[in-house]
Amino acid sequence: MTNKKLNKKLETDLFSAQPETVISALKSLKNEGNVHYLPHLFELLNSNPAENIEKEIITLLNNLKVSEAAPILAEALTAQKYKPIRKTLATACWQNGLEYKDHFLVFLDLVIEEDWETSFEAFTVIDNMENYPAGEVAEQASDKIYLALKNAGEQKKYFLHEILKMIR
Repeated sequence: MTNKKLNKKLETDLFSAQPETVISALKSLKNEGNVHYLPHLFELLNSNPAENIEKEIITLLNNLKVSEAAPILAEALTAQKYKPIRKTLATACWQNGLEYKDHFLVFLDLVIEEDWETSFEAFTVIDNMENYPAGEVAEQASDKIYLALKNAGEQKKYFLHEILKMIR
């Protein structure tokens, strides 16, 4: 997903009524796609597509290796309209192994606010970070964690305590 220019036919094919056309378009994204197609993939995934289309999108997201995709995925995780696919997007973030340090607070918010499964996926992204934020971001994170601990269940308390250890 490195090209700069969007292919209009490919863009149209992603939303075709013909599943074979959509699958073909998704497969060609592996070779000629770019990060500007990601919002289209999120929209398609959010539309509750057929299982084979969903699997193809998830495979694409899980295998992203372009660093420019990280901020786009992080932004999608904060968008209310993508709430139904947050767990899938968070899973893709730890699967693709991109660097999300600059989006640490997005994942912390998911750990705090989302259901257990999504929290687990977000925690896994944080746990797999090579570097953790310092300074003001670490202070903000600590403040959020201490506030969240007051109302957190046992599973989330574990995640939050572990994250505190990571950022200290």
